[in-house]
Amino acid sequence: MKHRLLLAALLLGLCLPIPASVLHAAERIIDSRQQLAFAEHLFNQGQYRRAAEEYIRYTFFFPGDPDLDRVRLKAAEAHLLAGDGGSALQVLRPLTEREPLDAAAVDAYLLTAECHLQRNDPNQAVLQLNNLILLTDDPSVKDRAHLRIGWIHIEQLDWQGGRRALARITEPGRQRHQVDRIVSALDTADHLPGKNPSLAGALSILPGAGQLYVGRYQDALSAFLVNGGLFWAAYESFDNDLNVLGGLLTVVGIGFYTGNIYSAISSAHKYNRAVEEGFVDHLKHQVIWGSGLDDAHRRHTAGNGLRVRWQIPF
Repeated sequence: MKHRLLLAALLLGLCLPIPASVLHAAERIIDSRQQLAFAEHLFNQGQYRRAAEEYIRYTFFFPGDPDLDRVRLKAAEAHLLAGDGGSALQVLRPLTEREPLDAAAVDAYLLTAECHLQRNDPNQAVLQLNNLILLTDDPSVKDRAHLRIGWIHIEQLDWQGGRRALARITEPGRQRHQVDRIVSALDTADHLPGKNPSLAGALSILPGAGQLYVGRYQDALSAFLVNGGLFWAAYESFDNDLNVLGGLLTVVGIGFYTGNIYSAISSAHKYNRAVEEGFVDHLKHQVIWGSGLDDAHRRHTAGNGLRVRWQIPF
């Protein structure tokens, strides 16, 4: 009986008409514009990892599309903004190996440099930009590469390296990228207010004085109290014939005293580096970058690598 009911239900299902919506869904074809619009939507929403996946999906389904190079660049950019410079490099590699060099390859080289910067490898970033300079005959492209190399040196607090790279930019490029303004600001970098590490160490002969010199007031007070307390306790121990305890306290005190001197020297170096990094940040915000980057890069700066947004039109 059960088998007959099951057979009857199956026959009835086969006789019923299939809804048009189901047929329409089954016949739906992936549209390149819709696929790209979805990827762009995810990118604009800040869902960079998902956007990268959709851009890559686009390159698989539409390998002959004329916008394919732009889509690959957007996929690499999305990977970069998601913090995955390694995946971005894999996407960019076929573009950088292309001969002869075209506009997409140029952008790929520039993005490749940003990937290496994100991976804390500025030397490799500079190498890629120098390769681009050798491969291109376009003065404007050379200028963009020299400009980015200059900024990389500046970000590494290498003022002379930055000046040398900027000096290679052509006169039209100097005007376009405000190079003279950058160089003028770099002239002040050698005169930034700083602290002398040697003086900080010498002052630390009196515990806490070196930290006080570099403006670390709480550390200065702690160094003075700890070192003073240890040496006073050691003196009292020896005075009361507690020689073993006095010896132990003396050894510990010498360690803290040496640490107090090292801390003061280190604090002076950190102070100077903070001043120099603040100078670079101020310079970035004062100068409009002309190396293919837009103002949105400031919203994506994080850590040591520079995360950027590129304007890749469709």
